[in-house]
This record gives sequence, C-alpha cells and structure tokens, in this order.
Amino acid sequence: MFLDSKLLCVGAAISIALCTASAAQPPSSPPSGGKKPLNLVKSIEEVLAERIARQLVIASPVAEPGDAKARDEAAAKLAACDDLLNAANGRILWGGFNPKQGYDPEAYRLNDLAHDDYFQLTEFHPIVWAKLYLSTFMFPGPYSIHREGRFTVLELDAKFRSDMPPGDYPYPFWHSPNKWTAYVKVEKVMLIFAPGRLIAGLRRSPDPVSVEQVRKPWDTKWLWTDPDGNPQPRVALFSYLFSKDNPHVTGLEQSYRELEKNFRAQNCMLCHEPDNRSRINDLLLLNYPSQALIMRRTLVAILEGNQMPPGNEEAHEPQGVQKPDVLAEMTRLAKLFEKQADDAFAYEQAHKPKPAAPINKTPASK
Repeated sequence: MFLDSKLLCVGAAISIALCTASAAQPPSSPPSGGKKPLNLVKSIEEVLAERIARQLVIASPVAEPGDAKARDEAAAKLAACDDLLNAANGRILWGGFNPKQGYDPEAYRLNDLAHDDYFQLTEFHPIVWAKLYLSTFMFPGPYSIHREGRFTVLELDAKFRSDMPPGDYPYPFWHSPNKWTAYVKVEKVMLIFAPGRLIAGLRRSPDPVSVEQVRKPWDTKWLWTDPDGNPQPRVALFSYLFSKDNPHVTGLEQSYRELEKNFRAQNCMLCHEPDNRSRINDLLLLNYPSQALIMRRTLVAILEGNQMPPGNEEAHEPQGVQKPDVLAEMTRLAKLFEKQADDAFAYEQAHKPKPAAPINKTPASK
C-alpha cells in the first residue's frame, strides 16, 4: 500500500518516541546479555488516533446546534488538523455505521444488508470531508480507542448541529427522512484506521427505522439561491473551502461550471447526486463543486477511456459520450480542472497559518 510521506514521518516520529520511552524504563527482570527489551504498549495507529481525538475535541467543542459561526470556526480549525488530514492520505470514505456490516468499509456494499442510503459510503477529499461534514458535529470530550481485527477504531461522543440554515449543510441531508434522522440522533463519530492510514469515518446512530423520525421539508432542489441571490449551499462552494486570497479559485470555479454543464448534458448527474439512484458503492458526487474535487485524479482517465456514462444494454444505450467533439472538450476541461485544483490546494498548503496555541491539549475526559 502506498503511504503518504508525511504520514510516514508521523509514524516514524511516534515509533522513535515509543522506543525511546520504552528503553528508558528498566525491565522488571533484566534478560541475559544485559539488553533491555522493547515494549511497545500502543500501536502507531492507536497513538495517532489519540492525538487526533484530542485535536477534534478542541477544534469542535459543543455550542448551540444552530450556531453557524461556531461551525465555521470549527471548520477552519479542523482544516488545520494535519494529523487527521495526512492520515487519510488523499481519500476518505464517509457514511453511517451498520453493526451488521461492521468496521470494514469493504463490507459496505449497497445490498440487502444496506437497504437504505444512511448506510451508503461516499468518497471525499479529506479536507472537504473535514471542513464540510465533520464540522457539522460537536465533540463534548469522551472518546475511546479499541481494536477490531486489523482495524483501530476511534469513537468520539458527538452531537449534531441540527438547527443551522439549510445552506450550512453540504447538501440537504433531509432529502431522506431516514438519513436526516440518523444525523440528528447521532451518538458517536467513528474513525477507522487500517495499518498505515485513516480509511473511513462513520456516524453511529440508532437505526432510523426503530426511532421516531425527524422530518424536515424538502423542495427537491439540490441547489438553490437565497433571497439575496447567493448560490446555496454556501459551504459546498470553493469560496468556502479555500481562502479568500487564493488566486486559483476563480479559474477553478469556471472550469468546474463548464464541466458541470457537460455532465448534465450527458446525464452524468443521474448517477452522481446524493440520492444515488444507480446505487453506486463509494459514491462520488459531481453536482457540488467541493465534493467533486475527489474525482480530479480519475476523471481524465475515465474520459480518455470514454467509460462514462456506463451505458445500458437492456435500453440499448451505448457506453460513453457519443460525440467526439463533446468528449474532447470534456477531457480538456477535466485536465484544466485537475491542474487548477492542484494549484489551489498547493497555495493553501504554502500559506497555511500556524496554530496560535497547541492543538493537542488533553481533553477533560476520556
């Protein structure tokens, strides 16, 4: 498995610290030869999980569930949690925890065990997930770390910001009463670590069909404008994800909008909107700017292979874009989108402010 260089550095530093600490403690009965054994009490993933837990509790404390300003502050702090972002190594899956399917994301296939979309996993760029999704949760402090087979699981007590304006959610979660109920009644946020990296985040809630549903009216619109003419949801825009002085955002916005127009013309949104009508495993969203960033690496290859739309033999619909000039333009825009996104991320990394205070202070309770 390929590991991000930053994550390797973190792991190496933790290993050195653990080895040093262990070597400094005399053994209860010295072995023959005078050598002291290494006693690594915790794995690298467990140490990393504990660091991340402390950071999340500090970054997103409990506030009023409708306080959008508190959420924005939490989003900015979560986007600065390098341990969290580097551990995910460019990709993270997000969805609802199903006890029948367990802790392995590979078990989360949309089938008879996962009959509704609150158990669906969606793929995100880690900073998009942290800033847009993770920031909708507040962490009062208690957490636990345990092993489940080859996985290390961090569980944090969590509360959901359930009373914010509609544009402060990444998309209308309430399009599905079950999904909205699962969010509102969340009990835990769980981070799943495989050896070497963070692979998934899962919401742990009571089964929505076993509790009283929380309903919120939906007008069937994924995108809308507010009374002042501002596009919504605001948090899904590049202007929310990136800093105001990022010079690459304008070009990135333009290339995405051109791509989006072509996606709609080719019916790509039938498979890549939140309701997941085609029941894709590890869903990729294309109808929102920031959420679409996860596809910037694969979109060019998919278009160059003309693999999208997938086609339908029963309906006699062929695979791929049928007009060569349209396909060529979409491929050009996808390459431009990838470059501009990379430039925007690079600018953010180069201009990231240093935290004003240590971010891994021990929380009040564990």
